[in-house]
Amino acid sequence: MRTKRRLVPVHRRSWLVVLAVVALIVAGTGSWAATRSSPSSAATSTTATATVGMIRQSVTATGTIQPARRADLTFSVDGTVTAVVVSVGDKVKKGARLATVGADDLQASVDMAQASLDAAEEQLSAQESAGASAVQVASAKAQVAVAESTLQQAKKDRSDATLTAPFAGTVATVSIATGDNVGGSGGSGNDAGATGDATSSAQIVLISTDAWTVDASLTTADLASVKKGLQVEITPSGTGTKVFGTVSSVGVIASSSGGTATFPVTIAVTGKPTELYAGGTADVVIIVKQLNDVLTVPTAAIRTVDGKTVVRLVSDGKEVDTPVTVGAVYGPSTQITKGLSAGDTVVIADVRLTGGGQRPGQNNRGQNDVVQGGDLKPPGGGQMIPGGGQKPPGGGG
Repeated sequence: MRTKRRLVPVHRRSWLVVLAVVALIVAGTGSWAATRSSPSSAATSTTATATVGMIRQSVTATGTIQPARRADLTFSVDGTVTAVVVSVGDKVKKGARLATVGADDLQASVDMAQASLDAAEEQLSAQESAGASAVQVASAKAQVAVAESTLQQAKKDRSDATLTAPFAGTVATVSIATGDNVGGSGGSGNDAGATGDATSSAQIVLISTDAWTVDASLTTADLASVKKGLQVEITPSGTGTKVFGTVSSVGVIASSSGGTATFPVTIAVTGKPTELYAGGTADVVIIVKQLNDVLTVPTAAIRTVDGKTVVRLVSDGKEVDTPVTVGAVYGPSTQITKGLSAGDTVVIADVRLTGGGQRPGQNNRGQNDVVQGGDLKPPGGGQMIPGGGQKPPGGGG
């Protein structure tokens, strides 16, 4: 019996760029601000270094931590509870006895069913020895089959008088006590592959504590980019320690709340991390795309001169306009595919404060305009980590 997953709307999808040059941009802006009051001030500039790093596109969400397995256990036979041998929080092994109901009547049923089977077998033997007709023999065999079925059911009922653990885990709830009368539910319990219903009427609930999932949700905009198997970083609330996982399923039926449609996504936590608790919340980062060894410079360093895309390269103490080929733009950083090498120094600000001059961070290519202090971000999400950064187990998506 699965728990109704709490669907928490995705907060955002963002491109986050972390570069050492950001500090230099801020420093350049400070120089500009310091000279702004003088319209005749000379041009001032600052520099940054072309950097190789890793770019990640990601989708962020919040979710609920759940045990990977949960069993909702209920007696399937009528009777009076004679023993409850576990309490909430107890750790039990697979097959451990949890509770029992009185089995005297159930044992009597087994004895009666066994006697009926013995009688039916004797009748069949007598029919065959006396040379009875085929019809008579067939009838006797049918009675034996019915008696055997009755005996098997009686034995099962006797076995169901004891609730046992279907897997090793922790007792989550106990809602029966010795002396309670219980009625058959038609099944001894539900060993769910995922979580059961938090409002379950199960008499004992058992959960796994060595395997976990996170239940989150995605908006329609994010649904197409998230697939089964993508790597996920998980940060439980109240701790800065990350654990990792993979997307195990993405729902195709939306749930609507406040006019917003969201789709369920289940994340399987990798390994057996400690300090995870059923029902706790966590922030998740689903890594949609990862690019390694990407050379970037601050977007503010890109400019157009005589119709060519260039950067102002600092070489031997001189500034030289150098043609470059640009790739994707990641907010304040732009990929360079040709024309520069890692470690090259480029000018990232050229401030001229004479009547409508260029603003810090501004260049002549419209699609790359970056105003210092603004928030220019392309659709999608991502993160630039200089030098490579930490990767989740199994690599990026």
